[in-house]
Amino acid sequence: MFKGHGGNIKQVINQGNNGILDFSASINPLGYPEKVRKVIWENFDDILHYPDIDCNGLRKTISQIIGHPEDEIIVGNGSTELFYLIPRALRPAKGIIFQPTFSEFAEALKSCHAEVINHVLHEKDRFCFKYSKGDFHDKQGEMVFFCNPNNPTGQLVEKAVILNMVRQHPDIIFVVDEAFMDFVDTPERHSVINDVSTMHNLIVVRSLTKFYGFPGLRVGYLVAHLDLVTKLMNYKEPWSVNTLAQYAAMVAMEDREFILRSREFMFYERLHLFNELSNIHGLLPYKPTVNYIFIKINSDGMTSSLLREQLLEQGIAIRDCSNFTGLNDKYFRVAVRTREENLRLIDAIKSIIEQGTNTFRLAVNSRQ
Repeated sequence: MFKGHGGNIKQVINQGNNGILDFSASINPLGYPEKVRKVIWENFDDILHYPDIDCNGLRKTISQIIGHPEDEIIVGNGSTELFYLIPRALRPAKGIIFQPTFSEFAEALKSCHAEVINHVLHEKDRFCFKYSKGDFHDKQGEMVFFCNPNNPTGQLVEKAVILNMVRQHPDIIFVVDEAFMDFVDTPERHSVINDVSTMHNLIVVRSLTKFYGFPGLRVGYLVAHLDLVTKLMNYKEPWSVNTLAQYAAMVAMEDREFILRSREFMFYERLHLFNELSNIHGLLPYKPTVNYIFIKINSDGMTSSLLREQLLEQGIAIRDCSNFTGLNDKYFRVAVRTREENLRLIDAIKSIIEQGTNTFRLAVNSRQ
């Protein structure tokens, strides 16, 4: 199960690969704020009691930071729990997804027996989304899952485009995944989180584990109009967010020094990694907007799965993107990590690509 996701290091280790440097999961390379360790240690004995069923403390923190009332916020066991909650509560007959994107959108719709309508974006457009009214009316979708910035391509859509799309289709529920928005340099140009109060058909979902570096704790939240929140809460499981995750999220979101340091680090490091990847013959990296880089292999004789396997032999894991709808075995994704780790990745990819190219040339020459 779940073989298609990045970050499944347990599975890799079980296959005999120890000491893996993980570029498959896009998590803040600076780790978690030190205050997270401190608050968990200080409140560890609270595991003797049930967690706050309504996540009141965390919802209050989120409310103060994003400027929305607490009753417009639902906290979940990671953003994925919320993606499954939404169609379970709202029961769409059909859902539209713009591919390639996060696979759990389709799985969430299927789990509620909704028909999944895939609108596949094109490589010739660099997988950029372009709004077309016909994509919605002709296919009669009742719910749209939309990832911004998109995973795995990293493409960003302007806020005005999303809001126009939502307004044009008041009978469709739009679920906008902003899991990686904290890494974006200009979130105010792209995020629609500040607009949910006035839009009855918009839900924004955020992850707190990627930017704040604790995916093992599982915590995320959604923001929506009160009418939608009321419907969703009728289907929400109780006690799904544990006590320590709630404490961790509260102190992390209030750690301004960590937030600023992480954004500054990512701005320079992703540019450095992008430039290094661009200099490798046979690779075409897409200019990054967040903490991962989407890459096409232009080298004959090399595929994403082959590259993944050969990198694993050197103790490095990447995200093979061949199982994304709309992609093939020429695409992969790497997270942005520390300078030393990124250089190790670059050296490994260079040697593999160059060796593969030379082998391919020898094979072609031998047939001539």
